[in-house]
Amino acid sequence: MQTFWSWRYKLRSCLVSLCLGWLCCFCVAAPYESIRSDEIPHDCDIPVEWQGWYGCKETLVIRQRAPSIAVQSRGSPQRRQLAERIYAYEAALPEDLLQQGIGPPGNTNRLLKVFNKLMTGLPVSLSFIGGSITEGGGVPFHDRPPLSFTGKVTNWFRDTYPNSSVRVQNAGVGGVTSLYYAQCVDMFVPDEDVDLVFVDFTLNDRASGIMGKSSEPDTPDRRGYELLLRKLLGYRQHPAIIALHSWSPFFNHPSFFSTAEDPVQSIVAYYGLQSVSMRNALFHSTWQRRQNFKGSQWLCDNIHPNTLGHRYYADIIVGLLQDVALQAVLHPYEELEASQFDTPPPMYDNNLESSTTCLRGDLLQQRVYQAVGWNWVDEGRDGRHKYGYVTDEPDHDIIFVVNTAGCPNPSTIVTLGIGHLKSYERMGQALVSCVSGCTCTPTVFDGHNPASLASQEFWAYIAVSQAEQCVFEVASLTSTKSGQNKVKVTSLLLTCMDPQDAHEIPIFKQTAATVGATVN
Repeated sequence: MQTFWSWRYKLRSCLVSLCLGWLCCFCVAAPYESIRSDEIPHDCDIPVEWQGWYGCKETLVIRQRAPSIAVQSRGSPQRRQLAERIYAYEAALPEDLLQQGIGPPGNTNRLLKVFNKLMTGLPVSLSFIGGSITEGGGVPFHDRPPLSFTGKVTNWFRDTYPNSSVRVQNAGVGGVTSLYYAQCVDMFVPDEDVDLVFVDFTLNDRASGIMGKSSEPDTPDRRGYELLLRKLLGYRQHPAIIALHSWSPFFNHPSFFSTAEDPVQSIVAYYGLQSVSMRNALFHSTWQRRQNFKGSQWLCDNIHPNTLGHRYYADIIVGLLQDVALQAVLHPYEELEASQFDTPPPMYDNNLESSTTCLRGDLLQQRVYQAVGWNWVDEGRDGRHKYGYVTDEPDHDIIFVVNTAGCPNPSTIVTLGIGHLKSYERMGQALVSCVSGCTCTPTVFDGHNPASLASQEFWAYIAVSQAEQCVFEVASLTSTKSGQNKVKVTSLLLTCMDPQDAHEIPIFKQTAATVGATVN
C-alpha cells in the first residue's frame, strides 16, 4: 500500500512539473515592443473579454512604417502632417512579410483618383465584396466593426482623411464564388458613386484541377472572376479595384500552388489592378510555425481568420494603400480623359458583359406561385444571413413565375440560372422543368459536393424560351448521393444569350449539353 501511494505522489509531482514547464514555455513572453490585449488570437465564438479564461495571451510587436524622406525633408507642413497620418497605422506584420504580401503596383490611375478626392475633402465611397471572410467571419459578431479587416481598413481611411466623408458598404455574401456574384453584382453593389472596391473571392473560387495542376485554365470560375472585374470597371465612376487573395493553410493544403490565386492574379495583372496576397506574406512563417504565425494562432477554423488573422489582412491592405497614398502626396494628380479608363478586350474569348436580372431575397419571394413542403429560412449565424427556400424531403415542389421575354432578338436563348446550395453533406437532387408559358428541356441539379470542405452557392443553368409568364418548377427527388434529400434555392438569374456566343462560352456549353437545348 505504501508503494502505491508513493508512486501516486511521484506521478502527481511529475504532472505538476510538466504543467509548470508548459506554462513557462508558452506563457512567458519574450520582450516585445508592445502588448495589445485587444488583438489576442481566439476562437470564432469566444468574445475578446473572455480570453483570460482560455490560456495564455499572446503578445504582438506593433510597428509603424516610416514616411518617405522626401516628404520629411522638403514637403510642406500640410503634406508632412498628412504623411504622418498615413503612417500612423500600427501594423502587427513585420515589414518584410508585409512587402511580400503587396502585389505588383499595376496601373494606379484609378486609385490615385480616389486619393485625390480624399486630399481635397470630397466624399468617397468604398465597397467590400467577397465571401464570409469579407462579412467578418472568424470575429465574434459584436466585435466586428473594430476588429474585422474591413473595419480596420475603414478606420484607416477615416483617421487619415478626417475632412472627407468616407461611406462604406460591406456586401460580402458567405459561401459564394465570383461566378455567382458576377451575375448579381448590380444588386450587391449598385452602379452609383462607388470609388473603390475590394474584391475577395480567391479562397472561394475553386483551384483549377487538383493541387493547382490543370491543363485547362479557361474555366467557368476564371471567366466568372474576369466578368465580375469587367462589370465593376465599367461603372460610371471608374472605380479602383483591389484584389484580396485570401489563403488558409488548412483549406488549401501545404502546397504553395494549391490555390486559385495564380490564375486569378493573371486576370488581375491583365487589367493592371492592385492586389494583396495572404499566401505570399504568411506561407513560410505559418508552415515554419513561427510565433504568432502558427495556423492555430491566426485562424479560428480551417478557413476563417480570427481577430489576429483579420489584423494581418488589414496590415497588408493598409500597406498597399500607404504606398499609393504617399505617391499621391508626392505627385499631384492630373485629371485624365475618360478614354484612359477604357476597359481592354476580355482576356478570355467572348467573355463580355451582358444584361442580367438577378432575383434574390424579397424579389425571389415575390416570384413564388406555390410552395409545397418548402420553407423560407435563414441558415446564417453570427449576423450573417443566408436566406433561401429549403426542403428536406423528396417529392416537394416549388413553382416560380418569371418574365423571360424582352431580349432584342426573338431567337435569343434565355438562360435561366437556379442559384442553389452545394455542400459535402445532407444535400439531394432536384428536377427543373417548365410548366406553362415557356418551354425547356427538364434537367437535374445535384447539391452534393463531397470534394469540397465548404458549403457554397452555385448556378444550375437551363435554356428556356421567351415568354412574359414563364412558369417553371423545382421538385426535390428521391434519388440522392448523400443519403439525404435537402435542396436549397437561393436566387434566380435571367440573361439573354446570343445563340452564336453560347457555343463559345464554357458555362453555356454545359447548359446546352445538360438540358439538351438547341443553340443554333
